[in-house]
Formats: sequence, structure tokens, C-alpha cells
Amino acid sequence: MHAGVIEGVLRGRELRYAVDAVVVLAGIPGAGKSTFLRRVFAGNNTVRVLDSAHIRDRWMPVLGAIPYAVWRPLVHLVYYVTLLNAMRPGRGPLVIHDCATRPWARHLIGWRARRAGLPLHLILLDVPGDVARSGQWARGRVVRSTSMETHCRRWPDVVARAATDPGEVVPGALSAVVLSRYEADQVEQIAFGDHTVRSGCG
Repeated sequence: MHAGVIEGVLRGRELRYAVDAVVVLAGIPGAGKSTFLRRVFAGNNTVRVLDSAHIRDRWMPVLGAIPYAVWRPLVHLVYYVTLLNAMRPGRGPLVIHDCATRPWARHLIGWRARRAGLPLHLILLDVPGDVARSGQWARGRVVRSTSMETHCRRWPDVVARAATDPGEVVPGALSAVVLSRYEADQVEQIAFGDHTVRSGCG
């Protein structure tokens, strides 16, 4: 930990973490995770941001003629391999996009952070299912009904456990900040040690 850095505490419109922190940005599909990442980290080269959408968009020109459901598993495989490789000491802060409703993924992230000796924190975007579904339609990518039902069913437990003990959600997590859509929109900057990331808005 670095002196003067308040771990995972939302103060005004700022979140602060250690310079080598791993931050998992979680929420059900359509909650606004990718939008939050684009807004806060646009044009920033000091913080590494991992979002499976980046892989999907990169492959779309080549595989776009094939239904995404066919090659989605490959995107997820490459994403998690990339994620594990990125979680190494000395590489600076890392922000991970994840729904946090898959126990195996949460444990994988926690295990890797512990192995690397990196402080791990959670930001949870707590958005109702109907609002998230509207977000999916707006972005033009709609999650299958059965899959969405699973995410929505598991999410309240994730939030409740994060409020009690973040380590119950992702093993080793030191803090959790739960934000509504409105509160997330108010976040203007995220600071990692001496490096402050300011939103392009506000």
C-alpha cells in the first residue's frame, strides 16, 4: 500500500487505489461497464484496461459473417489468457471488465492476483435488470434470455457479499465500491498512486 492512497474509497467524484492495483469493474451485461471505461480512460496510456469487447471488435472484420455465438467461446478464452498474462508485478495499474457472476472467473482472477502479489479491488455497477436489458438493445448486442436470467439471479448475492466482505466475491479483494448508474456517472477521476485518470466529462 502507498501512504496517502485511500484504497477503494469514493470521495466526492474520485476513486483512489495503489499504483499497482488490479481493479475489477463488475456488473451484469448492459450495466454500463464498457461505457464507464471509455469515459474515464479515453486517451489514457498509463492504465491498462482489459475488456473482451476489444477482442471481439478486433476480430469482427474477419469473423463477422459467422454468428457471434459460434466464436464467443474463443473470444472469452483469449480474453482470460490475456488477463492472466497481464496480472504481473511491475506493470502498473490494471482495470478488468468482468460480469462477476461466474464463480470460476472470480476465483481465477483472485488466484492470479494473489500469485502476483497485487492488491485487488472491486467496483460494482449495480443496475436493475430491465435497465441493463435496455442498455443491451441500445448497444445492439443482446444477451440470450436464459443467460441474462442467470446473471440477474446471481447478481444480488454478489452485491450483498461484496458489501459484507469483498473477499467473498473475488478471493483476496481488499475493497468494494457499489455504484448505481447515477453514481457511476458522477465519477470524474480514478487515481492510482501518483497517477490520476480524469474523465473526459465534467
